[in-house]
Formats: sequence, structure tokens, C-alpha cells
Amino acid sequence: MARHRVAQRVSPFIAKKPVDVWNYLTQDGLDGSAAQHRSNLLSLLWVTLGHAAIGFVFGVLASVLVSAIFVLVRPVEFMFMPIAMLLRTVPLLAMAPVIYVIFGNGLVTCALIGTIVVFFPLLVNVTLGLRSVSRQSADLVSVYGGNRFTILRKVAVPTALPYFFAAMRIAVPGAITGAMLYEWLFTFEGMGAAVQSAKAQGDYAQIWAVTFTVTVVAIALYMVATFIESAVLAKWGPNAGKATGS
Repeated sequence: MARHRVAQRVSPFIAKKPVDVWNYLTQDGLDGSAAQHRSNLLSLLWVTLGHAAIGFVFGVLASVLVSAIFVLVRPVEFMFMPIAMLLRTVPLLAMAPVIYVIFGNGLVTCALIGTIVVFFPLLVNVTLGLRSVSRQSADLVSVYGGNRFTILRKVAVPTALPYFFAAMRIAVPGAITGAMLYEWLFTFEGMGAAVQSAKAQGDYAQIWAVTFTVTVVAIALYMVATFIESAVLAKWGPNAGKATGS
């Protein structure tokens, strides 16, 4: 009942219903044609996806590399994992201005903000996955002359794939969030900047349309990551071939 009363007090000028967003995208109005709205959103989306891709790629590569170093050189993990976890507790909104002051406005700042969002979940999960190798499997590789790198490549990587993809499903929408934060704070392009501009102009229909579009795209990318996970694990995962071989 209390929530219903609060919802009634929110101005319809600000709080748009799903039908309002639908009309914004499909029907012409005083604020422009629906085709213009869709074209504008698509252009903004491509910019944001480009920024998200930069942070995502760098975040994945950095997390996998650091995780491998942690597993191969255990003292390095003892030294730097607590620091990484401490940095993870700092809100990204507080770290972003510091990154901007050091590196300025540009793709480096965009990459670092996106990398931070992607890096930490993957680092923890991949490191845990690489350390989940059974002692029997490691001993078997060692008996046949394999070293620690061979164990990592032949046994640890397939074992870590489920952990890797579990973190990837979180990292994909997280990269979009990081890209929008970068755009909202430091640029005049992309969906993050569009939210800021639309708010200044009182165009709340566009804000909700951006929110709807980002949500749909994030869910779609999450599903794509899930499908890729299923295909990769079926071929290279720790249980690959067991169902057919039994």
C-alpha cells in the first residue's frame, strides 16, 4: 500500500510507463518522429558497445594473464591478491575521476574504467578455477614429464573454463555499465552521455528508452555468452566427451 502511494506521487512527466517507451519508439510525436528516435538510439548504442568492447577485451586479457601468473608463481598471489581485493572495495565512481586526472580523456581512460569492472570478477573466478585441478591429474602430467606450465595448459585451463564463463556472464553487462559511466562522466557521446543530456533537457522519455535499450542488449549479450559457454564446455570443458564415451 505504501509503495502504491509513493508511485502515485511520482510525476508521469518523469516516471514513464512501458507503453510510453513503446510509443516513443513506434509513434511520431511533438518531440520528433519514431524513426529518428530509433536511429538516434541505435547510433548511441554502437558507440557505447564500442567503448564496452574496449574495456571488456582488456579486462579479460589482463585477468587471465594475472590469474596464470598467480597460479605459476604462488608468492605473487600472496603479495598482490589482497591489494586487488582492497582496490575492489573502492567504488568505481570514486576511482574514475582519479583515472581521468592521470590519463586524461580518451580511449585509455575508457579502457581502464571498463577493465576495472571486468577484471576483478574474472580474476577471482579464474584463479579459483585454475587451482581446482585435482592432485591426481597434476601428478599424472608430472609422471609423463610435464612441468607446471604443462599442467596449467593441459589440465588447469579446461578445469577453469566453467569458472571463467560464470564470471563472463557477469562481466558482459558489467562492461556496458562501465562504458556508460565513462560516457556519463567524461564525454558527449554514447548512451551514458545521452542520459545526461536528456535529463538536462527534461526528455525523460529518451532516458527510459535508453534504459530499456541497454537492458535488452545486456540480456541478449548475457544469453550469447551462455550459448558460447555451452558450446565451448561441450568441446573443451573438463567433462568434454564423457557423455559420449560412457
